[in-house]
Amino acid sequence: MDVAFVLFKVFAHGGIPRDLAKLVACCRERGHRVRIYTMECAGTVPEGAEVVVLPTRGLRSHVRQRRFAQRVARHLAARPVDLTVGMNKMPGLDVYYAGDSCFEAKARTQRPSLYRLTPRYRHFADFERAVFEEHGRTRILTIAPGQADTFRAVYRTPADRFHELPPGVEPDRAAADPNEAKAFRQQLGVADADTMLLFVGSGFVKKGLDRALRGVAGLPEERRQRTRLFVVGADRARRFQRHAPRLRIAGRVHFMGGRDDIPLWLAAADALVLPAHDEAAGMVLLEAAVAGLPVLATANCGYASLIDRAGAGVVTPVPFDQARFDADLMRVVTSDERTTWSNRGRKLAEDPSLFAMADRAVDLLEGFVAGGLPLVALCALRYTPADPRYRPLLPLAARCRDLGMTVRIYTNGGDLPAIDGVEVVRVGSTALADQARRERRRRWAAEAVGKASANGIVCFDEVPDVPPDVTRFRLSSAGLERLVANPDQPGVEPPLWQANGVVETTCADALPPGLAAQPRPSGVKRDSLRERYGFEPGHLVFAIAGRDLVSRGVERLLVGIGRLPEEIRDGCRVLAAGELGNSFLAAARTLKLTVEVDGGLAAGDAIAAADVFVDLPYATTPDSWIFDAIAAGRPVVTWAGVADSRLVENARAGTVLAAPYRQADFDRALANLVASQEDRSRWSINATCFGGEPRHYGQAARLADSISMHIRHRQGHAQTLPA
Repeated sequence: MDVAFVLFKVFAHGGIPRDLAKLVACCRERGHRVRIYTMECAGTVPEGAEVVVLPTRGLRSHVRQRRFAQRVARHLAARPVDLTVGMNKMPGLDVYYAGDSCFEAKARTQRPSLYRLTPRYRHFADFERAVFEEHGRTRILTIAPGQADTFRAVYRTPADRFHELPPGVEPDRAAADPNEAKAFRQQLGVADADTMLLFVGSGFVKKGLDRALRGVAGLPEERRQRTRLFVVGADRARRFQRHAPRLRIAGRVHFMGGRDDIPLWLAAADALVLPAHDEAAGMVLLEAAVAGLPVLATANCGYASLIDRAGAGVVTPVPFDQARFDADLMRVVTSDERTTWSNRGRKLAEDPSLFAMADRAVDLLEGFVAGGLPLVALCALRYTPADPRYRPLLPLAARCRDLGMTVRIYTNGGDLPAIDGVEVVRVGSTALADQARRERRRRWAAEAVGKASANGIVCFDEVPDVPPDVTRFRLSSAGLERLVANPDQPGVEPPLWQANGVVETTCADALPPGLAAQPRPSGVKRDSLRERYGFEPGHLVFAIAGRDLVSRGVERLLVGIGRLPEEIRDGCRVLAAGELGNSFLAAARTLKLTVEVDGGLAAGDAIAAADVFVDLPYATTPDSWIFDAIAAGRPVVTWAGVADSRLVENARAGTVLAAPYRQADFDRALANLVASQEDRSRWSINATCFGGEPRHYGQAARLADSISMHIRHRQGHAQTLPA
């Protein structure tokens, strides 16, 4: 394909020009022809690309940008390409690489109202609106989690126009030799006992250098004299150089200009600081983390959430408070946690998606040119947040989106959380009987999927009758199965319990139990949930979860607790996520048990609030929340009829009762568990260790990869057929 990239200025040390270089290199590796339009080229030109410099005149930058956009449009009209990709916002783009935050949101919240009367405001607002307007056609590649939310709140841009990219960390960021880094530190005059802080970025105002300087000035005198701040970046430094003496830190701050040896700086420093006023992504945060450098950043940096989730440093909340940042800086400078933060940051590098931005972006560009992205429909027509069969739904949707597919979830209107770039279609139906409602939902979904020209459908419950050209999958105990129509009734899908419609099982026993990534325990969330349901610190809380709590064995749990001695029973509580009839609640009251039932509670939240997870279904089942409980560090009690009971045994994280189930066995196991704090602590530690192993994660990625492979293969085959 022929692709044109457009940006106002190519300069040596900027984040967007570096991302452009990665995209161009990936395009060239795949044999695509690349053209770059720019007003000014002051940096290294990406190899293999045609560069078209279109200089423009004007006293103001917004005047020059408007004239540049006009010249680009005329040039493209004379020499058209398959796709125009903007690295800055402007009219006429097919795709926008969202390297900047939302201008309109900042204008409304950070500027006086009179600012919106200026020509500068009108220019930037018009250019941004041209990209994000509700009825526009420009696709947007977002580069950080949650970035689309702000734009959608302002412009109501449809979710299916957003496509989130993974980070694009350069692998060499962790490649510096430690001995070379030590010598470099000595060359800079930094003693071993000193703390070397690093600020990296070519936008000193935007990235919060003023806040960093005030933070250093706010350190206690003794600590300040042993702290050095090195500022690496190509920007106008004079204003900040004048500010440092006023703060009495002139000898503590060093402006080093733009540098190409960033890996060496990351290896030599003790911490990175980025207290940004506005930062869409902040790639340097991840680069520092994978190099083992602890990070201190503000929460408005796009990748700060990844740093926080990984535990690779400290994230200062927003709205920004200088005193809070000063305290966080003091913690980073003095804390013994730096080794822990460093090790956790290095573990981030084990995730290959951290380096996959360019490949994923070019996959998307190729899909746009090929006639649109493949559409995959996920059918969850009886969704509830506590039902384990829908456990992969949201991670699978997010992964399919990341692979460049348009994703649409068809659901019954349950409480489904929103996902950036994923459309949720509510399937309503009315009927007196449950079977009639199910059949109406199934027919409605089949019609909607057919009209949408979906390329594939993944069924979590009922299987709609869809056209034969739609690749069909269902999740079962065997893994991900690809289906064909019933050979006896062409065009009619076999019922779920029949196997004669299965072509192949594309993902089976090798699937890891963890969906996306290990959840990071939140003590604050746990305390909040326990307070919501009235649980006290001394209570032992048992969690159970499922759409139908009766079928998951809640009666067995209540009977077991009811047989405990009264003084022990009084300290036990049950938190049930799912649906439960009033008769069982009446029985619980008769047994003097405290049971909290919440049909809208997510299973993960029930597990977070509990001390023990229990799963005792009456029928053998492949679906459960057992791994999620293990990953959260909770002991588990289950029986051998549950497929995931093997995980409990492998992790040594609880008790697995023998089959067939006997209530007496559970009663004994429950009495032992309640009586032994030592066993519960040991199981919890074992669970946390087992859940912390990266090899247990990636199920959603494997499933999505398989779906993508089959859909794209079928697309490619269809394109080669004769007319």
